[in-house]
Amino acid sequence: MDFAVYEFLEFLNGDISMDYGDFKREVDYHLQILEQSMRPLNPEQQWQIRKMREQLLWSYQFDIVQMRRTLREEAHRLEEYSSSER
Repeated sequence: MDFAVYEFLEFLNGDISMDYGDFKREVDYHLQILEQSMRPLNPEQQWQIRKMREQLLWSYQFDIVQMRRTLREEAHRLEEYSSSER
């Protein structure tokens, strides 16, 4: 597993006790770190990170547990896109 993806998943699995707005800001910050750490990104990975950010920022459910689950699933897809390029 890519170390940057692993770090992002560790963050998502950690204890997050904050309101949804703070959660969104914190996750967006970690998405930026993930994106910078994985460079160079192939087009599928760029699309996947953009999709993750849009899901986070435009969700109106305000459910941290559900969003963490969704982002974990989507982060694993980054690995699939990475391995399909090789």
